[in-house]
Amino acid sequence: MNVNEQPVDRWEARFRTTASALPYPPTPDVAGAVRRRLAAESARPAPRSFVTRRPRLAWAIAVVVLLVAGLLAVPEVRAGLLQFLQVGAVRIFLVAPSPTPSEAEVIVTALPGTGTLAPTATLHPTPPLVSSLLDLAGETTLEDARTRFGFPIALPAYPAGLGPPDRVFLQNFGGPMVVLVWLDPAQPDRVRLSLHLLTCDVCATKSEPPVIQTTSVNGQPAVWTEGPYMLQLSNGEIDLRRMIEGHVLIWADGPITYRLETDVPLDEAVKIAEALR
Repeated sequence: MNVNEQPVDRWEARFRTTASALPYPPTPDVAGAVRRRLAAESARPAPRSFVTRRPRLAWAIAVVVLLVAGLLAVPEVRAGLLQFLQVGAVRIFLVAPSPTPSEAEVIVTALPGTGTLAPTATLHPTPPLVSSLLDLAGETTLEDARTRFGFPIALPAYPAGLGPPDRVFLQNFGGPMVVLVWLDPAQPDRVRLSLHLLTCDVCATKSEPPVIQTTSVNGQPAVWTEGPYMLQLSNGEIDLRRMIEGHVLIWADGPITYRLETDVPLDEAVKIAEALR
């Protein structure tokens, strides 16, 4: 034995000799198996992206919108689906809203023999009823309204020959509100059409219109309603009501909510709304 040979070296040499005499299974082709699996994965069709699915998704959304629009035409179903719709500053109640404490006046009396005060009845103060747009307060000129309104006032270029409004009103209902009124040339006391421009958060409410239809103006969601129903305007201090007998198209564009009130059908009303210049 070599005196310089260490015990570990002797153990390693013996281990190698013994291992070489034992049978050893062949090494598996791990790298080849991985390559084949990667090739199979790349051959599979890629999952459809959102862009690929978008047409089908768009069709599904369109079908849902049509179904909802159809359901809104049925008052009983409509009331079960929603409490109200809102377009800009206009809230359309689909069922009769419950009065809030600020809308109700509670009469308090003393219970007999007890001296205890208790409510005995609730009265709902009725806002004044404006019979016509021509009875509104705050009449002014178009030039003055454009100066004080704070936003551009666009006028419809359709129908041809409509011209500027015959009457202009400027009021404040939670924000400046302009009402433009065009009169019937053949009947000067009859309103041909009117356009409300509202800048409040929510200051106009409509109670259960018998006809509600969804549509669009310049690609923006819009709502079409047909009377009769009650319109109420409120600024927290003053409430005004007016019975709406005709048709109204409602849409929002930036900070302004528009109410186009007219007797023309829906397609004509949309043309007027999209012709604001």
